[in-house]
Amino acid sequence: MACLTYKGARRGLLLLNLVMLIFAIAFLAVGAASLAFGQSFGDTATRYCEKICAMTEIDQVGCNCDVNPVQTTLPVIVFQAPASGIICVGVFLFIATVLGCVGAIREQRPVLIAYGSFLLIIVVMQFGFGTAAAAVAGGSAPAITGPFMGILNENYKYFDWKMLDYFFPSACYYSSANTTLNDPFSKEVLNLTFHYPACDFYGKCANFYAGSAALNNEELYCCDLKSRNCDTSKVNCMSGYDCVMNFMGKVAAPVAVVAFLALTIEIAALVCCCVVLNGKPTKSPA
Repeated sequence: MACLTYKGARRGLLLLNLVMLIFAIAFLAVGAASLAFGQSFGDTATRYCEKICAMTEIDQVGCNCDVNPVQTTLPVIVFQAPASGIICVGVFLFIATVLGCVGAIREQRPVLIAYGSFLLIIVVMQFGFGTAAAAVAGGSAPAITGPFMGILNENYKYFDWKMLDYFFPSACYYSSANTTLNDPFSKEVLNLTFHYPACDFYGKCANFYAGSAALNNEELYCCDLKSRNCDTSKVNCMSGYDCVMNFMGKVAAPVAVVAFLALTIEIAALVCCCVVLNGKPTKSPA
């Protein structure tokens, strides 16, 4: 193996740094795209709240109408944090590759020590952000299992998924219903239409837990009346949970993938760095 010798370690370190430079650019690109996607979701959710709060001062699902300006109660920051972190890692990794190349070419021990220390910190940071992104993509992050799922779980029919159609597939707003609200402030009776998944949030038939509530045509189409489970094999039949996970995969999975892919290269670079540091320089120190 090339990294077992001093000369091979130097060459390996140069090659690995070139590969890491590509990863640094990928981190910046993927992080920026995921961050923009998450910010777009937050902006769209806020515009949805502004629209629905303009109709009634009663707080609606996912919205806080009592503040000015109106805000969404969905924890959108949880989508943006891993992406912001991976952008920082990309910047640091770019700087590290410069140090690594200078240290390997000029065989300067202080530069290599700084490089190894810097790269070790990057590996720890990258693993942390990658794990956070994987937790968001898998739906196991506390902010996802708690506030996000908690808001939409039993109230998914009172959130207009169609208003966020850019982020959710059409099956997430296949069904719809009209809801009447009595606004205690304006004393008006409001008729609102919400579009939502035809399946219960966790994949049962819609209204399964409500007992006596009747199914509409879309919900009946998706419902297996024998098992009382939603038949997600049918077109446009999707649970609210799957809709949320579909979105999580888009915003967080790319960040997790690039974060973990680069770890092997970075660890190999650390090994080569250690070999070079403990080897005999081919150049006499100036």
